[in-house]
Amino acid sequence: MIYIISSNHPFRLYNEQDVFDIITFLGMVEDRFRTLLSDPRGRIVSPVRHWILKGCDVNKDIEIDWVAELTLPDLQIPFIDKALRAYVKPMGNDVFYRVEWSLVPNKPVKQALENIRKEVKIDRESLIECFVTF
Repeated sequence: MIYIISSNHPFRLYNEQDVFDIITFLGMVEDRFRTLLSDPRGRIVSPVRHWILKGCDVNKDIEIDWVAELTLPDLQIPFIDKALRAYVKPMGNDVFYRVEWSLVPNKPVKQALENIRKEVKIDRESLIECFVTF
């Protein structure tokens, strides 16, 4: 299993180019593992196209001021196949309220990213719907 942390510099996932950029990045990870494990023919490290995305977080950062930073709550609402989290996230000199879906796609990387890009939305309407149905 490979864990890639990109919390302070999340990948965009708005269009097909963004999916391509993530796949390209994963290709570099694959190459580094092959070099590290002396596996130029791919007998140990399989190609990215065979990798399965087991979990990921899709987020939206909303810039907030210091008053909101002190008053906004941390939330976590579990569902069957995902969880909704919201929390204050300082990044550099700025502070954001991060709202994120924690997903478990369990599909090949490219397919999972395309599905997430097309189906997962974090906007005002979807958040209101989530809190109303909960």
